[in-house]
Amino acid sequence: MGNGPAAAVAPLPASERVPVSPHLLLQSAAGRREGGASAVEFAIAAPALLLAILGTFQTALLYQARAQLEVAAQEAVRAGTLHGASLGAIRDGLARGLTPLYTHGRDMTALAQGYAAATLAAQQADIHILNPTQEAFADFQERTRDPDGHWVTGIPSDHLGYRSVQPGQQSGLSIQDATLLKIRVVYHHPLIMPFVDHLFARFGGGAFAQAQGVQDRLLDTFPLSAEAIFRMQSPFTHPEALQALSNLGRPQPGQTSSENAGEGSRESANPGTVPELPEYADEGASCAEDSSPPATEGTNPLLDYINRQGGSGSSNPFSAVSE
Repeated sequence: MGNGPAAAVAPLPASERVPVSPHLLLQSAAGRREGGASAVEFAIAAPALLLAILGTFQTALLYQARAQLEVAAQEAVRAGTLHGASLGAIRDGLARGLTPLYTHGRDMTALAQGYAAATLAAQQADIHILNPTQEAFADFQERTRDPDGHWVTGIPSDHLGYRSVQPGQQSGLSIQDATLLKIRVVYHHPLIMPFVDHLFARFGGGAFAQAQGVQDRLLDTFPLSAEAIFRMQSPFTHPEALQALSNLGRPQPGQTSSENAGEGSRESANPGTVPELPEYADEGASCAEDSSPPATEGTNPLLDYINRQGGSGSSNPFSAVSE
């Protein structure tokens, strides 16, 4: 037999062969089966695990947005109290509060882009005015001045400590309670995590958006709501978005398009006319001049003091205003 590379290798004799145990053959086959089963289990569990991880991230983002919405609602109700509960002012305040959610930089360009995106989101949000109600406005409306100095019809917010605490006949609220502006904001936050955005929208935002009849672009959003309450710092002069007591269970969102309806109630002060003064809680004092507008129930100590300071020569304490 040659020693070249083409020489054939002779098989081992039967006496030199090592017998293979059947147990080792079974273990080798079982190992291959276990490796295949692990691959199948991972293929089954991987999608569920991925969805759980992405869902956790999306839930954390929703929690952050919900916390920011609380701040935005406070900013919105504060803006409303300074501008007669105007829906336009409320939406502007909401946009300022939502700007941090849409700002992704530190320069002025990023801030401007974030404010523009937040303004669009605020326009798409639903704003419900829960207090005061239409009945409260009917109980306490009177002629008063707005921050611009115009005579308007609204709920006054000045001298609340001197006004009557008797509840209104229709609303059952006192004027002190009627000057508390309470709003509810429903904000549609966009879902950005892949795969889970459709699940969240299907079981939350999508079904809600379809039920509310909003645009198709809001179907991949999740609704977040927040409430805020603040004392009016100006007369309540925009009753077009108020709810009736019977609708508070399912309030209707206010419409910004009807914002101009409240402007029709503004009138300039006519010379020689004095608006009817509100009733006050204090009793036992009388007006100094019979020509002054009497209070319907009770007396007016502020008017009495003004008349005394003005002297007997002037029967109209508001003559300087009306001239």
